[in-house]
Amino acid sequence: MLLETERNFDLGSFAAAQDSVDEYLHAVGDSLPIYKETGIVPPLYLAASALGTLLRKLDLPPGAIHSLQEVETLTPAAIGSQIKVNAFLEKPRRRAGLEFITAVCTVESDGAVALKSKSTVLVPSAGPSEEHSKEPKGSGIKAAESGLPVVSKEINQERLNAYAKASGDDNPLHLDPEFAAGTQFGGIIAHGMLTLAFISEMMAAAHGRDWLESGSLRVRFKGAAYLGDRVVARGKLAKEQNYSRTYSVGVWNSASGQELISGTAGFDINQG
Repeated sequence: MLLETERNFDLGSFAAAQDSVDEYLHAVGDSLPIYKETGIVPPLYLAASALGTLLRKLDLPPGAIHSLQEVETLTPAAIGSQIKVNAFLEKPRRRAGLEFITAVCTVESDGAVALKSKSTVLVPSAGPSEEHSKEPKGSGIKAAESGLPVVSKEINQERLNAYAKASGDDNPLHLDPEFAAGTQFGGIIAHGMLTLAFISEMMAAAHGRDWLESGSLRVRFKGAAYLGDRVVARGKLAKEQNYSRTYSVGVWNSASGQELISGTAGFDINQG
């Protein structure tokens, strides 16, 4: 690992080609027409690509666990634009024998800063983590209260394989049954950024271009989605002020009610 010696990383460049974007959208199961209609790249495509590249660069121990994620869209990135990624690694934090690693990625599109993404991962330990307890937790959002369309997806290995290929995140926790069985999860689980993409799809379905141009997310990963699980993304309006809106959002296991992701999603309303 490069954690003790390097703090700034040039993660290189890539083209946000239509084929690459389509591969990502297929992997997360997002069939909304808004991306082709506007020519704007899904914000989570940029965040996932940046994180996948960073994880390969850091070469973390197998099974590193995604704990927290923030995403802020500053300028919409056009499909076909040239993307450049830089990252800054904060000093690792250690608590109760665990190590938390936080990185801030800056994503540029054709020379303009398009997105900033802050990711925290937990280097695995022998015991279960608080963020990924398998015990069901009550949700703060009821289906009937939802102010957004509900997005429901099934987790299967084909989806995880496709997402690993599209994002570059090939953590064996999501792909290798034997490895995953030996972790505190006891089996393969979905990528955190995959399940987070369901929230982004929900926001894009409700708010279209406003979400793609200025959306932001602040979430905590609280539980794991296993093979065969059906998960749902829901949300409700939490705050509306001037030309901005903030929703309480989350992802739940539809069968057990366990809360897998909780946080907020916000955006500015375009007045043009």
